Amino acid sequence: MKFFPLRKSRQELVAEQRALASSLELEATALRGEVAELRELLQHLDEDMDLLLTAIEQLDPGKSNLELAEAMHRLVFRRFDLASFYVALVDWDRDQLDFVFYHEGGRPRPHPSRQFSGMPGLTGKAIHSGAPLYTRTLEEAQAGGAVFTEAEKGSGLVPSSWYGVPLGSTKRPFGLVSYQSFQVDAFPEPRRRVLNALSEVLAMAIFTGRHLHGK
Repeated sequence: MKFFPLRKSRQELVAEQRALASSLELEATALRGEVAELRELLQHLDEDMDLLLTAIEQLDPGKSNLELAEAMHRLVFRRFDLASFYVALVDWDRDQLDFVFYHEGGRPRPHPSRQFSGMPGLTGKAIHSGAPLYTRTLEEAQAGGAVFTEAEKGSGLVPSSWYGVPLGSTKRPFGLVSYQSFQVDAFPEPRRRVLNALSEVLAMAIFTGRHLHGK
């Protein structure tokens, strides 16, 4: 005996079409989300590239160290929502650390030079290691030996995130640039890569400027 498949009812066909349409809509929504994320990523990449090109243009080796530090500050302070920023240079022969530019509390502040050997704090640790140092929280910074300024102690406004990038050789850096934020974990890996690149541009400008000026 030969059997013929039963034809699906109209209700069943409609249900199948609705299920298919729902599945396609979910896929379309997922694709739209992926496209939006890709557009955002491309926008960030364009912004980062523009920032690096601007840094190359503005960090001119013919400028003084102070002018270079100030230019770097203008490039990064608002862009990365920083709380504090400074550039310090090491004179290994004189055993001294000079703060070329120090910005905290909303304005530049004078910061005294220090003896460098045995210097406590995150700055000394990062320079001696010759590698970037990142503390994500205030507790992590304190555990790492952070030293706070009188302004920070007096106001209680102490940055949570600290990222310091040595300038120059990994064996004997000639300085450090520090980026600080009130936000916890303010410098995730993609942002640190951009800051590393910017720091390298600054380091090359200072290093080249020394030769141009005969220092």
